[in-house]
Amino acid sequence: DVISDEDNQEMTIRFVYIDAPETRKGWGDSQVEKMNSKYENPLYRTQFEWGEKGTERLQELVEKSGNKVKVKVTGEEKRPGRSPRCFGEVYLLDGTFVQYILVQEGLARIYYDYISECPRDTAIMLLLAEADAQINQRGIWQESQSEFIPPWVFRSLKKKQRSFLKDTSQDVKEGTITEADFEAKFQLKLQEQDQLLSTLFDDLKNGVITQPEFENKVQKQANNLFGK
Repeated sequence: DVISDEDNQEMTIRFVYIDAPETRKGWGDSQVEKMNSKYENPLYRTQFEWGEKGTERLQELVEKSGNKVKVKVTGEEKRPGRSPRCFGEVYLLDGTFVQYILVQEGLARIYYDYISECPRDTAIMLLLAEADAQINQRGIWQESQSEFIPPWVFRSLKKKQRSFLKDTSQDVKEGTITEADFEAKFQLKLQEQDQLLSTLFDDLKNGVITQPEFENKVQKQANNLFGK
């Protein structure tokens, strides 16, 4: 998210320790979003629905705080040609920890790749909040496993689809395949994806694989399915 500091200078803040459902990006992602919407891919529908709800909830919290928040910066990422992006804990003026609220309400997941960098007390608080949200089926936890995947897995899958569509669109321009064949090819890929995910979801549910193994397999299958 982009916020302004006391000097009215804009800065980009990455909410550390958590990852929220994605929202529609448009621009470079417009084709992949349009194609998945056309073929009613539930993974896109649920991701964007909860992404929008999370955004609305965040706006509501910030507005109640007088459109002001406190940020405890925990790190910084250098970005060539762009202003640095800061990682931080975000608090409302009354001391409410925003990351905790989003996780507790099922509008964000703990980002386990970075939870080891989290202070112990904060990590325990977030873990308990996520467990509570899952048990009480709040937010994203209302969805079946087959219709919602963690944001970091979704981004990986979307990236592979985007690359596939870009390459295949070039084939259409060059006349190698027709537009109809192009769409049929993508639709077939989505069907194969659904079958693969269904098998992996069953394995996860039955304890054959763990959550980390599930996520790794999804990303590997996406690479095999949409790679060239």
